[in-house]
This record gives sequence, C-alpha cells and structure tokens, in this order.
Amino acid sequence: MNYLILEDEQWAAERLASIISELKPQWQFLGIRDSIKSAKAFLIANEVDLIFVDINLGDGLSFSIFQEIEVNCPLIFTTAYDQYAIKAFKLNSIDYLLKPINKEELSTAIKKLETKSASAVSDWQKILNALKNNYKERFLVSTGERLKTINSSDISYIFAQGKHCFIRDNMAKEYLIDRNLKDLIEQLNPRYFFQINRQIIVNLNYIEEMQTYSKSRLKIIIRPPSALDMIVSVERSSRFKAWLEDDLKA
Repeated sequence: MNYLILEDEQWAAERLASIISELKPQWQFLGIRDSIKSAKAFLIANEVDLIFVDINLGDGLSFSIFQEIEVNCPLIFTTAYDQYAIKAFKLNSIDYLLKPINKEELSTAIKKLETKSASAVSDWQKILNALKNNYKERFLVSTGERLKTINSSDISYIFAQGKHCFIRDNMAKEYLIDRNLKDLIEQLNPRYFFQINRQIIVNLNYIEEMQTYSKSRLKIIIRPPSALDMIVSVERSSRFKAWLEDDLKA
C-alpha cells in the first residue's frame, strides 16, 4: 500500500506520517503535497493506493481536486469540523479523522479500510453543501477571567500572534480564542471569510477597500481600522480576487 498526505501544515503532516509509519511500517510513503495545484499534478502522474486529505489546503478546499480529476483510490479526510458536520461524510461513506489525530482512531480507520472495498467516487458538491450548512454561527472566547460568546457575523478579522489566536470584533475589541487559524477557517463560512495570509482571516463585510501593493499583492483596509498590515500573500491573491467577485461559487 502506498499512500499520500495532502496537508498544508508541515508539522501536522509529519505527525500523521509518523503515526502511520508506526501502525503500518510496510506501507510506502509517497510524500506530502500542501496545495490543490501540487496535489493534482502528483495524482495525474502517479498511482496512489490511499490518500489522507486535509479539507482546507492553502489554495482552497481539497474537494475541488476530486471534482476536477478522477481519483479511484480510497480517501480518509482529516478535519476540524464538529460532530454535526461529520454527517456529510457518513452519508457518503467517506472515512474521516477528527483533528487532532488520535493513534487509536487512525488504527480503526485503517482496519475499516482493509475490510471493505472503498471508492473515492462521491458527490463532492453535495458533501460541500452539507458542510456549509454547519458552519459555526458563534464562538466561545476569553475576556480576562471570563468567557463569552461572539457571533461570527460580528467578527471583523482573526489573527495569529505567536502561539495564540485573537478575534477582533466590529467594536474593535479583541478576544483570545482557544483554536488555531487552521481550525477556524474550516469552521467559518467561506462566503464571508477568507484567510489572506498565514496570520490573518478577514470578514468580507468589514473590508472597506483594497489597494495595490508590491509584487502583485493587495493591501486591505478594514473596519474598524487595524494597526496590522492586512496584506494578501502572493500565492493567495488570485484566489482572493475570484472570491471577491463571486465567492468562488463554492
């Protein structure tokens, strides 16, 4: 069995590969692909027996890979979606692992895979729509020693600082949230939220304007005003522009 990992966080991919190696040392590891573009190129040129797939890659949702090219091997998704959204996978007979990856759960998924005939064929748009119906409407955040909820619609942007993530709301108040950007972007509705670089997620409803910036990048002016440099990274700029025009029709 040779397997591929699609994951844009290096440490997460390496941890997953390490656990798989412990469970199945005889399997052949084909490597890590961290984007839709690189994954499609690899899958077109290579035979793969099993793919571990992160839902949210740096350049979009991984579902688009299987909508655009034919992949006939089994898939095991890794996801930060909560239990309510998982039904989308169950209804389509797709295996999944809830992050953070647990060795025992991974072992169970592999055993399940080995005892059935699995297929990558599925209605990806149906799955995507089901997941969209489960995007979070509010989050639990910390304010001093107290906890409170904040509605997703009231979030202006989210940013990472060191090992912590903070939400800034439409009243310019900041709150610590016990999640990372990777998990948050999966749980926010992509019609309104976009991760413009490795540190910042913005809400479309609070973007005042965009300005051209060096190296074909864009600078965002957001409301309420922010001291952060809201720069859309080079690799995300084209997708960001498409998102502004039609929400990527996803």
